[in-house]
Amino acid sequence: MSQLDKEKQLRRLVTEMRMMEGSADVLNQRLQLLASSISELRLAQRSLRDLKDIESGNPLLVPIGGGVFMGAQLGDISKVVVGVGADISVEMDYEKAVEDIGERLQEMEQAQGAVQQQLSQILAQLESHQGMAERLSMNIQSAVQGAR
Repeated sequence: MSQLDKEKQLRRLVTEMRMMEGSADVLNQRLQLLASSISELRLAQRSLRDLKDIESGNPLLVPIGGGVFMGAQLGDISKVVVGVGADISVEMDYEKAVEDIGERLQEMEQAQGAVQQQLSQILAQLESHQGMAERLSMNIQSAVQGAR
């Protein structure tokens, strides 16, 4: 392989590595969003299960954000309003809401696993490319030094 071919190959490897780093960044962002969604769904699931054991009319503290809570009384929980996406909410029976949240949680966890697997593959490819680029770079440098 000529010196020029080696330099072209090194440039190609560096370009591919940059693309892989960009893909890894995007996948990391997706993982963060999925982790946030999973956390929210687990909280909703746990809250619904905990509320089932509380009698209607009992006092509650309801979080309204920023560490601020309001006093309220538990009403009838046989119907639950569930957000289904795109700022749309649907009223569901309690059991259906618990089931729906469980299904969405499972889907999010599966998506998280798939994204994690993609990220691992890209990182492995990146590591391989880095090794090839280092060897090629050293080969080019030694050829340049040998030509002097």
